[in-house]
Amino acid sequence: MEEFRLSVLPKELQDLVVHDVAKNSFRDLFRLRTTSKHMKKITMSPGVYVSLNVFNWPSHIPRPLRLYEECFAHGSPSTLYLKGSQYFFLYGFEEEGLALIKTAAEKGFEIAMYTYAMVRKAFWDDEEYLCRFNRGAIRTISMDVEENDWGWGWPPNTTALVAKRDEFMASALPSYFTCECTSYN
Repeated sequence: MEEFRLSVLPKELQDLVVHDVAKNSFRDLFRLRTTSKHMKKITMSPGVYVSLNVFNWPSHIPRPLRLYEECFAHGSPSTLYLKGSQYFFLYGFEEEGLALIKTAAEKGFEIAMYTYAMVRKAFWDDEEYLCRFNRGAIRTISMDVEENDWGWGWPPNTTALVAKRDEFMASALPSYFTCECTSYN
């Protein structure tokens, strides 16, 4: 098979390829960065930081704080979600945290969409975002949460969260899974 060089592609295509690599694999992104000075320059562009998903970072490699700062400064949905969750659940800054989570959800970050929908339902009885999920998506997110032990720890507004969780589990959840909606069939 003949060798193909990425550098022969037009600059726009090179950027798209690097952004997709950044979205899917940190290892491949850093391998690409070491291939040439030209590739290193492309991998340092703002669009790459937007594409990075910090949840895909290998667990055995320390995460540099500067990477989080760059991703957040360029609007990466995963870091917007992390910072919003930190503000909302850890520090109790509800408006600021929810705004960041919503921004990440609007950019298509699935965990942020789920978190935003559940928080809106639990605190303000707003079901607008719940209709965007089907059973498969909820099952996938639930398995991710359980597998990665997300959600452990007690935020300052724990009593409100627990009370709303119990209310939600008793009222909304049973009707959600018995719904005869066409998107589930």
